[in-house]
Amino acid sequence: MSPARTAAEFGPYVFELTPDEARIAAARAGLRRALEGRLTLSHFAPIAAFVLAMAFIAILTTTALVARRHGEIALLLATGAFMVQRLTTRRRFAAARRASLGEIEALRSAGPLVARLDESGLSLEGPASPARWDFAACREIEDAGGLIYLWPNSGPPAVLPTRVFPTPEEATGLVEFVRGRLLRQLARPPERR
Repeated sequence: MSPARTAAEFGPYVFELTPDEARIAAARAGLRRALEGRLTLSHFAPIAAFVLAMAFIAILTTTALVARRHGEIALLLATGAFMVQRLTTRRRFAAARRASLGEIEALRSAGPLVARLDESGLSLEGPASPARWDFAACREIEDAGGLIYLWPNSGPPAVLPTRVFPTPEEATGLVEFVRGRLLRQLARPPERR
């Protein structure tokens, strides 16, 4: 078991996001924003409804309860409705990705950033106004594809490229430290007012 680490052991880290890193981070943030808690309802439910509609129409037409011509019309209408739903879902994904790209591009275009970690959160300071992510307002931390994301309850994530850490172990240690802080936040009973 590794000894408990403190925030003072990490950073500060100076970095600049590359255009590719910003694009990758925006795609991931856009996907999470679009699917925000509604994956089953907005993505899988229409597929299930379409399959059930096709099966129901097929049963009705093969048993001659509905004329074949009317069954074909119903199948065309169900297919059209499914395609329209898929198109609107795809547009929602694209809009969320564009919004996320704008937010992350603003961080990237600000120039060199300095990431500072303390006991209560992470801040990114640079030529533009500083940004801060308090652990109390964050859901999770994730290390994916060479980027570390700190996901807040709302808004853009904090993004740190793993290349800025002197060793891979330090990047892993930072993720474990923040994950521990987030788990302690969740374990704490809610404050009464």
